Amino acid sequence: MSLKDLLPNTKDKESSEHFWALVIEPGWVQAGIWTIEKDEARVVSMSPATAWEAEEDLIGASDTALSAAVQNFDEELGEPEKTVFGVASSWVSEGQIKKEYLEKIRQICTKLSLTPSGFVVLPEAIANFLKAEEGAPLSAIVVGLGPESIEVAVFKLGNLIGTVEVARSVSISDDVAEGLSRFTPGETFPSRFLVYNGKKVELEDARQALLKTDWEILKIKFLHTPKVELIDSEKKVLAVCLAGASELADVNLIAREGEDEEAVENLVEPKEEVSPEELGFVIGEDIAKTKPTSEEVSVQAQVQKQVSRPEKADVPEAGEVKEAKKEKKKFTDRFLFFKKINPFAILRGVKKEITAVSRKTGSFDILGAMTKRMLIFGVIFLFLVLGGAFAAWWYLPKATVAIFIAPKKLEQTLTIFVDSRNGNLEGKENVLSGEALETIVSGEKTRQASGTKTVGERAKGVVSIQNGTVNDISLPSGTFLVGPNDLSFTTDSQVLIPAATSPSSPGQAETNVTASDIGAEYNLAKDEKFSVGNFAKAEVDATAVSDFSGGTSKQIAVVSEEDQTQLENELVDELTEKASRELPGKIAEGELFIEEALKSEITKRSFSHKVGDETSNVKLSLTTAVLGLSVERADLLQLAKEILEEKAPAGYVLREEQVDVSFKFVGEEEGVYELAAVFTANFLPQVDTEDIKKNIVGKYPTIASDYLTEIAGFTRAEISIVPELPGRLGTLPRIGKNIKIEIAPER
Repeated sequence: MSLKDLLPNTKDKESSEHFWALVIEPGWVQAGIWTIEKDEARVVSMSPATAWEAEEDLIGASDTALSAAVQNFDEELGEPEKTVFGVASSWVSEGQIKKEYLEKIRQICTKLSLTPSGFVVLPEAIANFLKAEEGAPLSAIVVGLGPESIEVAVFKLGNLIGTVEVARSVSISDDVAEGLSRFTPGETFPSRFLVYNGKKVELEDARQALLKTDWEILKIKFLHTPKVELIDSEKKVLAVCLAGASELADVNLIAREGEDEEAVENLVEPKEEVSPEELGFVIGEDIAKTKPTSEEVSVQAQVQKQVSRPEKADVPEAGEVKEAKKEKKKFTDRFLFFKKINPFAILRGVKKEITAVSRKTGSFDILGAMTKRMLIFGVIFLFLVLGGAFAAWWYLPKATVAIFIAPKKLEQTLTIFVDSRNGNLEGKENVLSGEALETIVSGEKTRQASGTKTVGERAKGVVSIQNGTVNDISLPSGTFLVGPNDLSFTTDSQVLIPAATSPSSPGQAETNVTASDIGAEYNLAKDEKFSVGNFAKAEVDATAVSDFSGGTSKQIAVVSEEDQTQLENELVDELTEKASRELPGKIAEGELFIEEALKSEITKRSFSHKVGDETSNVKLSLTTAVLGLSVERADLLQLAKEILEEKAPAGYVLREEQVDVSFKFVGEEEGVYELAAVFTANFLPQVDTEDIKKNIVGKYPTIASDYLTEIAGFTRAEISIVPELPGRLGTLPRIGKNIKIEIAPER
C-alpha cells in the first residue's frame, strides 16, 4: 500500500489535519482519530471494539465505532473525513483489496461520508508497530482469530514469510498447527505468538490453549517453547495509525493524546539526595557548639562530631533537607500499599552504626558516608520492590474456575390450560392465568401475475355459395361453414341461394362470413372450398371469393386465483411475524410471551386487480388483527418445579435457569387456550462453591483440577488466572474472594 499518492504530503511541516483509522476484522470494528505533530503520530481518540455479524450490520457497527471515537474530539477542529482502513489478510490479494470487500468499503464511505485514503493489512501493521515499540524487526507468528476462520502470518526479522487462512475447529491449537504445516516442511518457526481479535475473553482462552499445546506431537518445530502474547484492541488502532503516518510523513513514533500529561496534585517531590545532616552528622563545626558526651571529649581534636537529633527522625524538620528538584516525578498508586513501612527507622539504626565508627576513629570520611548512604537507599528500594512484589503476588491475582458437569436431563410433556378471561375452570388441572394480547398490523405486498390468457381478432371474408339442388335454400345467420383443416366459420346474415337451373348451372349467392375463433390460422386464401351446414358438399358448397384477413391472437399476463391466494398467505405470514415482534413489548416484566399461540384474523383486504384482469403485477393491501398470549413466568416455573422436582435424582437439584419450556398450540375456546407444554430440565449436582474455594485456594491448577474430579458428574474444568505467572508462582489466588466458581452444564 502507498498512502503517499493518496494523502497530502505534509513531511517537514506541522499539520493540524486529522484522519480516521477504521480497523475492520471478522466480527469486530474499531475506530480512532489521529494526526501528525512534528515527528510523531498522535492518536487523539479511539473507540472500543464493536461487534458485527451479518454484512448488513457492518455499516451500523462502523457508524457506532466512529461515533464513540468522535465523542472526545474537539468539535471546533471539524470531524475528519480522510480514512485509513485496517483490514484482514483475507481481504487482500496481490496487494489489492478483493472486489467483494472493496464494495463493502465503498458502501461504508458512501453512507458514512468518509473519504478512502488507503489501507493496511493488520498483521503487517502490527509487525511495523512492534518494530517501532521494541526497536527491532519482528520475528513472530501473528494469529488473527475470526468467528469462522483464523489467519496465521509468519514474520522473520521483519519480513513476512507468508499468510494462510484456516477454517476454525473446536481446537485453536490444531488450527494453528494446520496453518503452520502449510509452510515449508521441516521449517523452524519463531518462538513467539501474537494473538489478536476483538473479544478479550476469547483471546485469553486461546492463549491458555496455545501455552498448553505439545508442539512436538503436532510436528511443529520451535527453537524453544514459544511464548504467547495478546494484542489488545488499542494496539491494533495504534498500529493502523502508525502505518498511515509512516507512509504519509515517514513518521516512526506514535503516542496517545494525554499520555505524557500528569495532574500536579498527584506528583510528589522526591529528595535529590540524603545529606549527612539528615543522617545526624555535623561536618566542620566547632566542637564547643555540639554539646558532646563525655566519651566524645577524648576525640575533640577531630573536626567532625555527632549531634543529637529529634526523636521524630522520620519527619525531617524545616531547613534540614536541601531544596528538592523542580522536575516532579510520579509515584504510582501501588506504592501506597507500603505507606506503613517507615524507612527512617532503618536510617536511624544505620546512623548509630556510622556514629559508632566515627567515635572510634575520631574522623568521618565524607565519601565513605555518601557511599554508605547510597547503599542504604539501595537496600530500602530493594526491600520495597520485594515487599511490593510479594504483596502483589499474594493479593492481586484473580481466577475464574468454570466447572462443567454432565447434567441429568429429563423431559416431561404436559397439557396446560391458560385462561385469558379469568373465568371459572373448576375441575380442570394445570390451569394458569394469562393475558390476551392484540395488535393491528397493516401492510402491502406485490407479486408478479402468473396467469395467462389468449386474446385477438377473428378473420373475416366473403364466400360464394353454390346450390346444386332443384329447390331454393335459405341459410339463417350463424350457419356453419367448415373449411380446410376443419376451420369453422359462420355466416354474418341470412342468405337465400336460388335453385339450380340445370345440373351445370347451380344457383349462387355471396355472403360475409366470420371465423368462429380468433387466430391467424383463419386467414385463408382465395378459392378455398367450404362445406355448408349439414348439406352434402356435392349438393351445396362454398368458395372463398377473396382472401380472408384480420385473424390475430396473442397471450397476455393476467391475475390468476392462485396468484391472489399465494399473495394473501405470504402477506399474512409477514404481518404475523411483525406482530410477534411487537406483542412481547406489551407484556409486563416477569411475564412470558407464548409465540406458539399466535393467531391472526383478516379485517380488511384489497387487491389491485381481479382474477382474469390483464396486468404484469398484482398488489394486495391487508389489515390483520393478531392475537397473542402471555403467562406469568413464575407461575409456569412453579408448575414445572412441582412436576419435575420429585423426579430429581439423589444428590441433584433443579435450578430455574436450567428449565426450558416449549409449547404447541392445541386449540382455543372462549378465551381458554389449550397448550401442550414440553418441560426440559437439566439437573445438576448439589455443589458447595465455598467449600471448593477452601480446598483449591493457593493450589497449583493441576492439583486443583485433580480435586475437582471428585465432584459428582464432573466432566472438565477451565481455570483462568490473571495475571498468569510462570513456574511455581503460578498458583491459584491465596485469597478466597479472588476466586470465582462457575457451575455450568456440559452441552
